[in-house]
Amino acid sequence: MSEWWADESAHELRTQIKIHSYHPQIAVFIKEEEMELHPNHELSQLLAEHPLFRSLSDDDRAELAALMPEHHYASGSEIFREGDPGGELYILGAGAVEVQKQRSHGSGRVVIARFDRGGVIGEMSLVDQMPRSASVLAVQPTRAWILSQEGFNEILQLKPRLAVELLRGLATLLSQRLRNTSGWFADVF
Repeated sequence: MSEWWADESAHELRTQIKIHSYHPQIAVFIKEEEMELHPNHELSQLLAEHPLFRSLSDDDRAELAALMPEHHYASGSEIFREGDPGGELYILGAGAVEVQKQRSHGSGRVVIARFDRGGVIGEMSLVDQMPRSASVLAVQPTRAWILSQEGFNEILQLKPRLAVELLRGLATLLSQRLRNTSGWFADVF
């Protein structure tokens, strides 16, 4: 058996882990431990650039980023479908997506929005916990971070100041999207 020593003193743990053979559970534990010690700086920076999260402190953005796992979607894959259970907010880190709505007479879908890096989707179902109002399709290889309903609830229960700022940002985003939709209707009718 080979031995492997991992010096964690750089992470202020000041402990050594001795592994006598490869154990996936141990490797995952170490990876999760490192993730807690090194918050996702790329996501924190992306959050700082977005109006929804701009009012949050650096610490709040780091706490939020720690609750948001990263996911990858191939071009052409459906991220979620209209009518599916909701409950997650997605922040796009790379790639592009189309938001598609089923036509009322059932003859296919119409593209109602496109988002790329920095785009936020799924915010409605995070707030109202209703089924998805539209489908989202990756039109390029896409990377996104996801805030789950459980993570959102954790913020609401344990971090009231962060929750207020996040809810204020969500209200602003939803208001802007409603204003855009109203403007679009005014142009169409």
